[in-house]
Amino acid sequence: MSMTKIGVIGFGGGSALIPVMERELVREGSLRDDEFTHDTVIANITPGALPVKIAALSGTQLSTSAAAASGAVAVALPGAVATVALLALFSALGPGAISVVEYASLGISAFILYLLAHYIVKVLAPGGHIHWTGVVIAVVAFLLSGAARAVQLVVDAADAEPSWAPPELSALGLVLVALAGIALVTVWQLVRGGRAVAADAVAGVAVPVGARRALRGALVLALIAVIGFGAAFAAVPDASTLSLFGLILVSTVSSFGGGEAYVGVADGFFVASGLIDATQFYGQIVPVANALPGPILVKIASGVAYGAGVEAGSVLAGVVFALAAFLITVGGSASVALLLLAGYDRARNSLFVRNISAFILPVICGLLAATSLSLLHASAGIADDAGVPPIAAIVGSVVLAALVPLIHRIGRVPDIVLIVVFGALSLAVLSLV
Repeated sequence: MSMTKIGVIGFGGGSALIPVMERELVREGSLRDDEFTHDTVIANITPGALPVKIAALSGTQLSTSAAAASGAVAVALPGAVATVALLALFSALGPGAISVVEYASLGISAFILYLLAHYIVKVLAPGGHIHWTGVVIAVVAFLLSGAARAVQLVVDAADAEPSWAPPELSALGLVLVALAGIALVTVWQLVRGGRAVAADAVAGVAVPVGARRALRGALVLALIAVIGFGAAFAAVPDASTLSLFGLILVSTVSSFGGGEAYVGVADGFFVASGLIDATQFYGQIVPVANALPGPILVKIASGVAYGAGVEAGSVLAGVVFALAAFLITVGGSASVALLLLAGYDRARNSLFVRNISAFILPVICGLLAATSLSLLHASAGIADDAGVPPIAAIVGSVVLAALVPLIHRIGRVPDIVLIVVFGALSLAVLSLV
């Protein structure tokens, strides 16, 4: 149920959902902070949809393969279903259907901005005490991954044309650079401390998940992907069907750097090869996927498969194809991450892994700060298309996000109520304009 709720409110892409998922998973009797950190690291360095991977990894940590599979499916299902439904109704409803979702997403994104800020403060200033080393790491990570987005946001606010943008690292690039830095620190500690440091590392806290359980989870998720292939072939028994879904699987396990990066991957696999028309891809599938919550990778793959199924036979074939793509992308993403978890478990007491726990969260905070700029940039674009000055959307989103802690102090208003109210408010304002 937690993963389903996240799938419904999951606007802003995979990185934006890290604090949302942490809020749901890290609580008394559930996942520990260090366990969630391990899951986040693994999810960031493996290919596929990040929320799907975190859901599968967390399900494995908490329970069984069934929890891993159901969590991975649940977090991606709402967005995938909504994508196919909107594409199916697109010709009847027109662009107005997408506009409604986009307008509501501004308010929901404002609430996610609050969650991002709350998570960053929690990591960098626990109990009100600022950890300056973490702050410095977070600032450097933000500059490496979000400097160009900061420039773009200033350009949006000024309603001007960009003249220059600094280079930036992708999410994967940032995490790999951080891991390389942590490896150097680990080597330095071992050289300086010798056997004493190594012995202290062995006495570290173990992550309570066995390699066998992770491998079982990987097998279950891989079987889900196989079921997807079988469903597609049963609907349209042709070699081209297996070829299409083989490309969907390959595109999934070769997609690093977040959902946005998958747009370029999908273009190369499906548009450039002529499997889907560029107008349909960029005029329907990509806008719908960006307007809806949930992992972008799963939504785009489901949309591409739906279009291919309709072309191959009927709307029913399109729905079956979309379901098959959903199973393949979810199974492919999660199984790779769980395989890495099985190996990660063997190294759980190493000094390197302990250093990851100590230093990676500030890096993630820098990445989330950059993600917040992407959210504001997307909101500014939607507002501009609706005839509202981008600066108004940026300021309005920040004000709404700042109101959340104030509302929490005044009364115990459930988060889901705030999400609905914020979404309805932005929808009403932009619709009236």
